[in-house]
Amino acid sequence: MAHEEEKNIDYERGRVSTVDLHDSVRRENPLMPGGEGSAGAVVLVVASLILILGGGQLFSTANGFSDSIYVNDNYQPAPRPSLGGEDEVVVQVAWIEEWMSDGKKVYNNCIACHQASGLGIPGQFPPLVGSEWVDGGTSRLGAIMLHGINGPFKVAGQTYNQLMPAWNNLSDEKIAQVVTYIRREFGSLPTDDEGVVTIDMIKAARDQFSSQTGPYTEAQLLAIPEGEFLPGSSVDLETGEFLNSGADAIEGSVEG
Repeated sequence: MAHEEEKNIDYERGRVSTVDLHDSVRRENPLMPGGEGSAGAVVLVVASLILILGGGQLFSTANGFSDSIYVNDNYQPAPRPSLGGEDEVVVQVAWIEEWMSDGKKVYNNCIACHQASGLGIPGQFPPLVGSEWVDGGTSRLGAIMLHGINGPFKVAGQTYNQLMPAWNNLSDEKIAQVVTYIRREFGSLPTDDEGVVTIDMIKAARDQFSSQTGPYTEAQLLAIPEGEFLPGSSVDLETGEFLNSGADAIEGSVEG
């Protein structure tokens, strides 16, 4: 049955002309005999040139496949990453730089009102730049930080009627850092005042102003002498150690 299905019925019944079949075959392009034509020779020549030129370039620059081709006289290798071993070199940063950097982080809580520039928002929030509450002694500023201030009060000749909240929920360390940052960054300090406030100074301020139960008024703050400083020893700006003999480093005063 399968043999019958493979038969060309049209051909057997005379429906297909053998002449037509032969004509169609003759119309097809015959295959080029092997070895004839120009395409094969061109391809062979191009391939040979690629192999010759490419091989010459490779072996002239490979330097015997030595790794010295990647190193020249001016090559400086990158430093090896530190794995925390004993030979690791620690770059010493001055204590005051770290203290100010930490103070700036705390100051992020104040930017909405006083702005990153310390210029405040005219008519709404007072500036720290040119503020009499920032310049001069540290007692008034310490009192404001611990208990806040309620308006009206004047800053640089302009009256403000806002409430600054107390920040006594912050640690002594953070308050000392941000007050140091404010004084050194925005204050106009005398040449002999380095603007540094220590943890011990803030501890002393908590004791000194512990009787205050709410925000200060301007009149209460003005009762504190303008040039009064919170008690405490000055520090070495490089090491953070107290300059007075027998005193401990500030880091030792940080509460857990």
